[in-house]
Parts: sequence; C-alpha cells; structure tokens
Amino acid sequence: MGIAKDILYKTSSKIFLSSLSNQTIFPYYHLVGDNQIAHIENLYQFKNSQQFINDINILTVNYKPINPKDLLENKVLKNNFLLSFDDGLQEVYTIIYPILKKNNLKAIFFINPNFVDNNEGLYKHYISVIISHLSRNNFEKNTLDKIGEIFSFSYNSIAEFKQKFINITFSEREKVHHVFNLLDINIKEYLKEHSPYITKEQIQEMINDGFYFGGHTMTHPPLNQLTHQEQKSEIISSINWLKENFNINYSFFAFPFSDKKISKKLLHELFEYDKNIKLFGNSGLKKDIDARIIQRFSLENPKKKIEKQIVAENLYKYFNKIIGKYHIKRA
Repeated sequence: MGIAKDILYKTSSKIFLSSLSNQTIFPYYHLVGDNQIAHIENLYQFKNSQQFINDINILTVNYKPINPKDLLENKVLKNNFLLSFDDGLQEVYTIIYPILKKNNLKAIFFINPNFVDNNEGLYKHYISVIISHLSRNNFEKNTLDKIGEIFSFSYNSIAEFKQKFINITFSEREKVHHVFNLLDINIKEYLKEHSPYITKEQIQEMINDGFYFGGHTMTHPPLNQLTHQEQKSEIISSINWLKENFNINYSFFAFPFSDKKISKKLLHELFEYDKNIKLFGNSGLKKDIDARIIQRFSLENPKKKIEKQIVAENLYKYFNKIIGKYHIKRA
C-alpha cells in the first residue's frame, strides 16, 4: 500500500464502510489459491479461496455487482463493483471462475497472450521458481555469486540478493535462461507439469459463460522500460490477439505493473485505435484525464481486512484531494 495507506489502514474502522459505498469501485487480484505456488511465492502473497469468498460476500452486501458490458454501454454507475484479475494464471480458471459462477458474478480477466497454453512464461515468475530452488538448497553462496555475475550485481545479504534478482530489467530477462542452465532447471518441464497459465480452451469456455477478457500486453513488460512504439505494439497486439482468436468485438486493457508513467500521447493513440476502449490502471480511487481510463485498487493482501482496506482507500482519496493529487496528471 505505501506508508500513507498503511497508516490510514491501521487507523480505519470497518464501521465506516456502509457510509462510503456510494460510488463504484474496481478491486483487482492476480490469483486465489490454497497452496503455495513456486512461480508466485517469492513475488507477492495472495488470498485463499475462503478469504476470497468472504471478500465477495462483503462486496455484495455493500455494493451492487455490474456486468462488464455496462462499461461498454457507458451506463451511469453508482454504488457498484466490478472485479478484475491480471496475468491469466491457471487459478483464475480452476478456483476463481467456479466461485464467481456460483455467486452469479461476472468479471474481466486480463491476459498476456505469449503465456497462454504454457509454452513460455513471465520472467518474474521464472525468477520466483529459481529463488524457490535456491531456498531448497539453503542459498548456497557460490551459486548466488555466479547468478550475481550473470546480472552484474553484488549483494550483502540473501534479502538483498532476492531484491536485486527480482528487480532485474526487462531487457535482461533472457539471462534468466543462463541461470536455469546453471541450476539444471528444465523450465519447459515445469510449464508442462504445473501449467501456470490459462489455456485457449479455458478462455473460450469462460467467454461462452459470459465472462470478459482484456489484453495485458503480450509479454508483461514494465512499459516504462520500452520505447513509445514498443509500448503501443505490446498493448494493441494483446488486444488484437483476443479479437482474432475469440471473435470478440470490444477492447479492454490493463496496464502491467503500473500506469503511472503512461504518456498522454500513448493514451490518445489508444483512443484512436478504438474510441470505445476501456483502459484499467492501478492507482486507486483517483480521477484520470479521461473517463475511459478506470482506476483500480488491489484487495489481494491476505493480511488485510477487506472492509478496512476499502475504508483506507477512501480516506486516501480524500487525502489526495487535500494535497492536490486526486486528479492524475499525464505528461
């Protein structure tokens, strides 16, 4: 959340939730799971299925669920919520999809086409697999030193090693395969055995059931590490892939990692691509430069109570209004 949000969370009370529900909110998650997952466990924490069901129960008591088609039809929304899920992980099909169906809820799933069908994976997920492997071998220093040499970084502790390794640049991602060779990890076998990502067949089934899908770039890069043209290509290609493979006629897209440095020029070009496009960021309860940009906040942290999180997001909204940061500025 950040320091300010953490303070607001600690001081917030769930009793205020009912008085703060006169708005539409867009919570998002990546996955829900009941077991540790090697390609995720070193990156972030996530809720289990019972915690997610509890979230849904609280959301439906305080807000009215909407269908993503309401966004496409530009309906006036008030006191509503819409869930979305990033990265197209397998658990959106095996766990989240059945829970949503049982509760008669629709959602948007943002995917990276390059990872669909599990022929390749996100480099951050690869790094998590490697760290789990290193952990099982007690982070043998000689091995850590060799990995540091591959990526040209030094470290003074295991914690610093993990931080630097997780934060390698997108342009360095191919070097991860050198680490697989060093550690004798067969990542193709891992992808085949664990199927970290959703498949085309599963996507089609969910679309047939009334769920919506959007692009999330082809390869999930931090967009601020790409050129303008590369950013545009990653975004539009991921949307077009969905249209071409599943015959959908709408454009949904969620920015990976962060939307904070997305330029006004790029946004205008996306609006030229499709004037009805809906773009999703993760900057919380803020107002963007165009109503077609929808800001979300995460409810993924299993250590935080959903009622207090929503109250804290609202308090943070008022805090941003006071300090002049409620309206997002784009360069």
